[in-house]
Amino acid sequence: MKPRAFLRAAATAGLLLGAVAVSTGSANAAGKDGWLTSGEFGLFCMTAQQNSVFDLYVSDGDFSNDYFVGSQSCSGHTTNDYTESYLNLDSFEWSVHTDAGGGGSDGYIPAGYRGDASSTFKNTISSSYLN
Repeated sequence: MKPRAFLRAAATAGLLLGAVAVSTGSANAAGKDGWLTSGEFGLFCMTAQQNSVFDLYVSDGDFSNDYFVGSQSCSGHTTNDYTESYLNLDSFEWSVHTDAGGGGSDGYIPAGYRGDASSTFKNTISSSYLN
């Protein structure tokens, strides 16, 4: 193979690998970016999964330093003790707790489940764990 043909083939292969990496990278769950995607657990500041979402990809034992992001009205507000509904787009169960560190009352949200927080959990969730 001539050097020029070899360089063209190598450049084409590099472009293809780069395109594959970019397309698969954007589909991965990121967490805490305000976009609830497959593989994440989301807590919403309002009932019926409305307004801003706090999206988790990994466990978080203390929401006191976490905030809703985006352009909705809850954006910038702490997520600690400020969630009213949830949606589990993960394939695993998540637990929610009314105190940091998994303390207080605990509830379990199965994979694929959505709903509004009960009176025990409405605006009292402070930590969540991937089970």
